[in-house]
Amino acid sequence: MPKVEWKGDALAKLAEEACIEVARMTAETVKGAAVDLCPIETSQTRQSGTVTEIPKGAEISFNTPQAAWLHESQNYAPKTPGTGPNYLRQPLLDAEDQYHKDIADALKAIWG
Repeated sequence: MPKVEWKGDALAKLAEEACIEVARMTAETVKGAAVDLCPIETSQTRQSGTVTEIPKGAEISFNTPQAAWLHESQNYAPKTPGTGPNYLRQPLLDAEDQYHKDIADALKAIWG
């Protein structure tokens, strides 16, 4: 009877690491697009955009007192066309399909 060597744990670990890396790369892409859409009445909020690595991926944040208000306000009309509310949400939605494709490609590279 042939001996079977189980490598499932190692493959699972590789898959998890690959997915985390894709999440972190996607977060950088989303942050870049969000910065471009962020209102520029003051450059403070745009300059505060960061990606922070966390154990299972990454967080995108804009860290100024007005960042949440600028993002969520439906009554705010920015002076610069192409900027405005939901500056983080839309790039995230735009990146979703590519994110899923990148995850699938990473897993296919590991599992075949």
